[in-house]
Amino acid sequence: MMKKTYFLIFCFFVLAGCNWSNRPKYKRITLDNSLLWEISGHGLTSPSYLYGTDHLIGGNFLDTLPYVMGKFKQCKAVATEANLDTPHEYRSHFFLKNDSLSHLFTPDEFSEIDRTLTHFLQWPLLKFNRFKPVYVHDELSAFISARTASKTNHHLDKYFREEGRKMGYKIIGLETVKFHDSLLYDDPLDIQKRSLLYLVRHIDQVRSSRQKSFNLYHAQNLNGLEILANSKAEFTNERYDWLIRARNNNWLRELPSIMKQQPTFIAVGTGHLIWDCGLINQLRLKGYTVKPITN
Repeated sequence: MMKKTYFLIFCFFVLAGCNWSNRPKYKRITLDNSLLWEISGHGLTSPSYLYGTDHLIGGNFLDTLPYVMGKFKQCKAVATEANLDTPHEYRSHFFLKNDSLSHLFTPDEFSEIDRTLTHFLQWPLLKFNRFKPVYVHDELSAFISARTASKTNHHLDKYFREEGRKMGYKIIGLETVKFHDSLLYDDPLDIQKRSLLYLVRHIDQVRSSRQKSFNLYHAQNLNGLEILANSKAEFTNERYDWLIRARNNNWLRELPSIMKQQPTFIAVGTGHLIWDCGLINQLRLKGYTVKPITN
């Protein structure tokens, strides 16, 4: 299931990347250097906690932040973007229907992708001819991305769910698995094609950006991550609204009742914390006190 996260990572650091003059409605807010935030007030009898994850960072990263699990143990539920630990995977999402990559791309584009894929993965593109472009994108992106998550060092989102289960916590998915999968695999093929071609044509830039984000995450530098995300431009405002703003708004309709029922540890990608549309700012606007926890 971890491979599913690579496309959303790419969406945040490339797709979500934007120029302020092009996206004036996304206002920057200054945040403290912290991945963990306490949510209190506004009728809550016990605080809940918001943690910004990186889907490619393994759970052992928390060894450097022991206070995170201290706060985790004060909760009774874990909420992540989706509960992706179910055994059923929507593998049908991976495949093209009555089509092929050799048909979708021009001969020149197909050769361009094939050269890059062969160089990095030693696999010809024909091996993936019946797969959707996003699947090829995932394989290539996974290979070039700086990461510590692995089969034995589960990414942070899964780590928190696993620890919650051990403690008998309620496990909450803010989205259904089907909806989460649709974000990755059910985009219009034209968007998938452009994403894959962008990655192939800017692979050194993307790899460098991913390394920078990896370093900024370890420094808990949310402002730096926001600036990095805004240093590039690719997709439309509508697509960006769907990936970040709309999902945040959906979660904000659910979180008040969830936190009122029990203290909850909310773990979502750091891209959902930043900007004026981020969870930190929007929870404050709803009347909650949201403050950084650094020790």
